[in-house]
Amino acid sequence: MPPKTHARRQAPPRKAPARRTSAPARKRTDPHREWYKFFSEKYQIPVEQLKKEFQDELDGKNPVDAPLEIPDRMEVFFKYSYGKQSRFFRELRMHQQILGSKCPQCRRVYLPPRADCSLCYQPTSWVKLSGKGTVIACTIQHFSTSAFIKKVPFICAYIRLDGTDSLLMTNMEMDDPSRARPGMRVKAEFRKNRYGIITDFYFRPLTGGS
Repeated sequence: MPPKTHARRQAPPRKAPARRTSAPARKRTDPHREWYKFFSEKYQIPVEQLKKEFQDELDGKNPVDAPLEIPDRMEVFFKYSYGKQSRFFRELRMHQQILGSKCPQCRRVYLPPRADCSLCYQPTSWVKLSGKGTVIACTIQHFSTSAFIKKVPFICAYIRLDGTDSLLMTNMEMDDPSRARPGMRVKAEFRKNRYGIITDFYFRPLTGGS
């Protein structure tokens, strides 16, 4: 009889070890996030500004007995006084009248008005002006950063009102600003709504050149 043979059993294939996948890194959160959010929303302060000012405090870097500072916001409403020039602005608002101030010693007339003469140091007195004058110098402004200016281009001019010895820097309005020239005769025009401020009036060319 032929010898018996024994079949060798093959070992099952080894499974490759599973690769370990690292867990996604957790995004670090700012431990002071809620503090910044609270004050930012309460006072409308940008978070970056809060971090700049208060990061050391929140990180515990300030001495425990040092004065503690916290964000705050303050709005101030106050009364501003025109002092001895007050009548000038009241006359604009109430009576559409431009006043100058006159020195009793040198007889110089100022506009804008001055409570005291800058040459004689004497108290001045009020004088009424006609509102007519002459352009001494002017320029056309095509851009403006002032909240008072609503229309561009506009004319900024130095004007000497009749009967005065100083120049008033003010605005001119005309259909064609490019026609503004030194030597042009102008007259003050008052706005319908007046508030007791220097922009209650402006100047336009005087028809007829008188």
